[in-house]
Amino acid sequence: MIIDLAQTDKSWRDMHRLYLGFVQPRPIAWASTIGRDGSVNLAPFSFYNMVSANPPVVIFSPALNRQGDPKDTLRNIRETGEFVVATATEDNAVAMNDTSTEFPYGVSEFAAAGLTPLPAVSVRAKLVKESPVNIECRMRQIVSLGCESGAGQVVFGDVRVVHIDDAILGADGLIDPDKLKAIGRMGGHLYTRTRDRFELISVRDPAKRGG
Repeated sequence: MIIDLAQTDKSWRDMHRLYLGFVQPRPIAWASTIGRDGSVNLAPFSFYNMVSANPPVVIFSPALNRQGDPKDTLRNIRETGEFVVATATEDNAVAMNDTSTEFPYGVSEFAAAGLTPLPAVSVRAKLVKESPVNIECRMRQIVSLGCESGAGQVVFGDVRVVHIDDAILGADGLIDPDKLKAIGRMGGHLYTRTRDRFELISVRDPAKRGG
């Protein structure tokens, strides 16, 4: 199948479902924000990644909603310039999914999902106690990719403080994936665990490839 986007009669929603079927697995930004009025918000986004280590920068993209309006997460970041990203795991997956509900503005997803907000160090947005990793971020910039429903609003965040539960660390001081038990987003309603792994050693010498 070849789809020319300039000629196809498929809607952007049809194509979105296709994209999610092959752009996977996707890490999940469980984004905690706070509005200018002090209301807290928590929501998951699977268009997410770390795009720079020095300086440390993460991105995620809360698309405009069905009406073409910004979601609460984006609204809050525009107002305050800060956010926290928590890590979604097998242990908090159900609660994470509960926070994807489109509650009215001002309703706390923390309370609705039975989660515990904790104070951060450098931002007003709250940490998620039930997540083993939380990163505090200051907004670097927001890049708007359009103004219609589904258009991505790419948030770049400078990482300021990283919180890691010592219980997920291995003897080498690094995160043990078997203890973290991170999950990823697939297509439709599917998620994936990160238990079935294999190792490939990067080979810098071209003469040694495939050995």
